[in-house]
Amino acid sequence: MGRIGAGQKGFTLIELLVAIPIAALVMLAASGAIVQLVRSGKASAQMNAIRQVQMAGTWISRDGLQAESVSVGSGDGFPCTFEWHDYTAVGEPKHTVVYSLIPMSSGGLSQLQRQVTVEGSTTTTTIVARNLVSASNATALSWIDDYTRTSFKLEVMSTARQKTVTRTYDVTPRPAGAGE
Repeated sequence: MGRIGAGQKGFTLIELLVAIPIAALVMLAASGAIVQLVRSGKASAQMNAIRQVQMAGTWISRDGLQAESVSVGSGDGFPCTFEWHDYTAVGEPKHTVVYSLIPMSSGGLSQLQRQVTVEGSTTTTTIVARNLVSASNATALSWIDDYTRTSFKLEVMSTARQKTVTRTYDVTPRPAGAGE
């Protein structure tokens, strides 16, 4: 082994003692950024599941509050049908809204489909929520009191990247002829 001469290149001990802590700080900052990305992905998945549950609850609650008659399907309550007359429109057209849980390609998940028919008009179909858990009636619509049938309960469960959110909505439709 020979000594490094004046014309040869290399690092001095002081340069190495300064460079190693700087490199460690850069690696620490990079690993912190990676951890934040992973956490934000998990938070984003939970926010998506919350958004899907809220969309389902908002649409069904809104239509349920307007409904003069509600028909709840057997089992998980779907398909369910809401009907009402629009007393503010000419001719008081009848609105019929049918909600159905449509299986998605991923196992156990469904999407909530809203089909609207206005008397004398066309029918429109919209998907209002996705990634709803439909297995074991996790997303279900049922009468609160099966005898009086004056209010119904919607239990909605959504999942996204192993994050599951559940909400329950209680809705009391308007009585028939309330808008007259």
